[in-house]
Amino acid sequence: MKKTLIAFIALFVFISNAYAENYDALYDAAEPFQSKLYNDIDPFEDQDNIIYAWSPYPLFRTSAELYFKDYKIDPGYYLLTPRELGGKDYVLFKQNGKVAFVIPVAKKEATPLNFYNANTPEIKKTKWQKFTAKIKKKFYDTAKDSGRSTPPNSMVNVTVEVKYIIINFYYGENKYVLLFKRSPY
Repeated sequence: MKKTLIAFIALFVFISNAYAENYDALYDAAEPFQSKLYNDIDPFEDQDNIIYAWSPYPLFRTSAELYFKDYKIDPGYYLLTPRELGGKDYVLFKQNGKVAFVIPVAKKEATPLNFYNANTPEIKKTKWQKFTAKIKKKFYDTAKDSGRSTPPNSMVNVTVEVKYIIINFYYGENKYVLLFKRSPY
């Protein structure tokens, strides 16, 4: 009995280690952005402001210092913006209208179907709020004066591991995985 239990536990540990992410390899493969943005301004921000009815960028608050290679991201509020620059995926950390940091994406995946419906809470509305929402929708559908669309859904999920802080940034149809070290060493 003991031998089968030990064999089962060993098999479970072996299988879980085989499918575990190799964060060290992903961290080493992520290359920092080599260029500099002109005046630290996102070149596509104006285009996003024209397309969307309101800001499409999620607000991310960190209370811990994040370390990525030579960068140290201090605690504070940042707007996260995914961009493709030079054929590679990056996430821009914006603060006060300027790009503070350009962090490479360690891994990019597709967001699972119905992810946002399952993981974001639904706002409970009163009868009056439901009534006014229907009127606003009817009025908006009748008298659209701008061709602006609703921004894509987004969500930020942070996981703290022994050595790394993993930020899973869901934006529209994509999931961006960002890796940061917990300490600079």
